[in-house]
Amino acid sequence: MLLKTKGIVLRFVKYKESSVIATIYTLEKGLISVIANSVRSKNSKGKIALFQPLSLVELVIYFNQTKNISRVSEISSYNPLHDLRQDSIKSTISIFLTEILNKSLKEEESNPPFYDFIQNSIIHLDEQKKEVQNFHLLFLIKLSLFLGFKPHSTSDFIHQISNTSFYNNQVHLSILKSLLVANYESSLIITSEQRNTILKDLIEYYQIHMELGKINSIDILHELLHA
Repeated sequence: MLLKTKGIVLRFVKYKESSVIATIYTLEKGLISVIANSVRSKNSKGKIALFQPLSLVELVIYFNQTKNISRVSEISSYNPLHDLRQDSIKSTISIFLTEILNKSLKEEESNPPFYDFIQNSIIHLDEQKKEVQNFHLLFLIKLSLFLGFKPHSTSDFIHQISNTSFYNNQVHLSILKSLLVANYESSLIITSEQRNTILKDLIEYYQIHMELGKINSIDILHELLHA
């Protein structure tokens, strides 16, 4: 059947001479794999750009529940992410977000609130003018709610990680408390060293609740944010 849905591109691989196979988190069907033909040809008018990670797209696909992969009939962008592609800090944060989403998203069914959260977070990162350096910390905390293990309090978080002594410092404890309730626009004073430590602790917290494996984008994220 023909299915029209919004989707968030997570990754793609080249297939044959001019096609790609992409993993997309969709509003209507959750996580799906699709094949798109002739998007890498000379006459494709730049359609390959639509398959860049975190692209927000509208799809028409030939969907068959019994098959592992669907074929794309039409694809277009419904919210171009100009700043996300051009700003070096936002671009690096988006690489980190993409890696986390690729390793944590497993849902093969529709979950509109979850989709809206990811979509709105991506748009927010693209449009945000300040406080971007803490965006990935807030994203991890907010994402953990949808994954089912957001910490209920600072003590809930601290008791599950190994770096408990860091939060004996009242400044560090206050930062953690603020992060747990902050929104993306919140003004938080966090040094690069504090940010890196809290990120490491958040990743450890995630690893306790789900298997992420090594997060390869952390090193470049630290470097760009002046670790």
